[in-house]
Amino acid sequence: MKKYFHIIFILLFALPESGFCKMEDAANGKFINVLDYGVLADSKNDQTAAIQQIIDQATEEDTVFFPAGLYLIRTIHLRSAVHILSEGTLKHHNSAKIGEFSIEKQNSPNPLILGDQVKNIRISLRGESKNEGIYLIKSHQIWIYNTELTGDSTKLRSYPGIMTFQSSGIEIANSKIHHFGKPRAETHSYQPGTGIRILSSNTISIHDSEIYKNGENGVFIHGSRKVEVINNVIHRNGMSAIQVAFGDTGKEKDYNFSFNILEENASDAIDINNRSQEKAKDIECLITENISCGNGFVNGIATPDGSGIATLINVSNVIIYKNEAYRNNRPAIYLESCGLILAKKNWADNEVEITLDLQELLLDQNRFSSINLIANTKAKKIHIRGNTIGSLSLPNGIQVEEFLIENNRFSNASLNLNLQGRIRLVGNKIENKSTNPAILITKADHARIVKNDILSQNSSAIILRKTAENVHIIENHIHSFNTAIFDDSSSHLLIKDNVLTSILGGPENQTFRSHFPKQLKMEGNEHIGIENSVSVLFVGKGTASIENEKITLGKVNYGEVKLND
Repeated sequence: MKKYFHIIFILLFALPESGFCKMEDAANGKFINVLDYGVLADSKNDQTAAIQQIIDQATEEDTVFFPAGLYLIRTIHLRSAVHILSEGTLKHHNSAKIGEFSIEKQNSPNPLILGDQVKNIRISLRGESKNEGIYLIKSHQIWIYNTELTGDSTKLRSYPGIMTFQSSGIEIANSKIHHFGKPRAETHSYQPGTGIRILSSNTISIHDSEIYKNGENGVFIHGSRKVEVINNVIHRNGMSAIQVAFGDTGKEKDYNFSFNILEENASDAIDINNRSQEKAKDIECLITENISCGNGFVNGIATPDGSGIATLINVSNVIIYKNEAYRNNRPAIYLESCGLILAKKNWADNEVEITLDLQELLLDQNRFSSINLIANTKAKKIHIRGNTIGSLSLPNGIQVEEFLIENNRFSNASLNLNLQGRIRLVGNKIENKSTNPAILITKADHARIVKNDILSQNSSAIILRKTAENVHIIENHIHSFNTAIFDDSSSHLLIKDNVLTSILGGPENQTFRSHFPKQLKMEGNEHIGIENSVSVLFVGKGTASIENEKITLGKVNYGEVKLND
């Protein structure tokens, strides 16, 4: 846990301003108006050669300027330290070779703008592209700002709006990237067309931009490190707003996805999916203060995806802080085979879902509809603290070596404790409206239920099966419609310093009932039963130790049980 707090301090209290790869202002170069050098605006002819000649003859820190108008081109090649500024629109000429994206051929023959092994360039333009808008290969220190790139919304297999490969120090700011690819039409299939595609790159900043209506992901990151996506609006894309995928180089680390609006994307808000062989990879990722809404639908029909805050698969060292999620299709947070995860002060109208292996999870001061552990969950440590939750689903047979449920508020909980591992319920406010018990203990290693406030309106509050052993129920306030605590012959049960109150109307109004008790110990409890009814009832033979019990209302019937006072 020390590692968590170290990361929180660094990331939450010392966050850099967005744009960690900002360049210094360009030196005073020449301002070159392309219309002064033979380029024609609003011409039907290809202007590539004339424009390229101007760029090739410019000197370092010159700015090539395109006034208002339409400039038809095939591909413009960037040169290091020669900047591009356009008020007009650069658009593909009909002679440009149009390709289709595939895994085998991920770049086109004619991107609108191509930077190949260039550096120190500022780009601000409007572009309309049939292929990539801007493609950067092995390029460094490129600032793309106040740019709008429009793709071909009729294209089924589109190239991305901006793509980087083996590049670094790339900043995309105050820009719009949209309509790269045909809109997704099917819930179970999608087609290529990404807003921004980051491949094998590092030190990338995407901020204060709008990325929308692309065929696939808003931002796709593969095999890359040190990427921030901050303060953007990413909406109505055909897959996730932000997706991180993993290669075999192990470079995936240091991500910051914060302050974004992630809305109505057809898949997840944020999808970080490590299918590599490296188990629970440490990625040092911060996901904070994003707002997501309506993800996981195509034309109003649910897709298989749509997490509200994040889907995390086989990753570790992720902090999820102060995010909000509304009306998304799938769980707010989905965790599969993860390492260290901290989720704090998030608000969502749906659930957290946990499956397969888990090293350590802290859920702190969140609000979720429910927390659901899937039946095959195997966790080292889960700490659920200070949350407001509807329910907590614990199916039979899960394994949690250390499980602490502390100071939460459950609005409709029916907790099934039939698991391997040590479990503690401490200081919770538990309300149960169902006909199942608030807490059913079938199996748990030395379970401790301490200082909880439990209201069970239609059933017993706590039921212990005979397979439960060494359970301690201490200093709880329990109000129950049926028997407050029903012990079905569990072994070495301790009931101490509780206040047990019966609610009139239940078929069995005992505050405590034990069948064939096995070394039961009761000490210092107060029983507020029903007048003229049995409050404490023992059935059958057994052994029990009774000390300082207070019967405020009701009667006692110890039957044939041997008492060791």
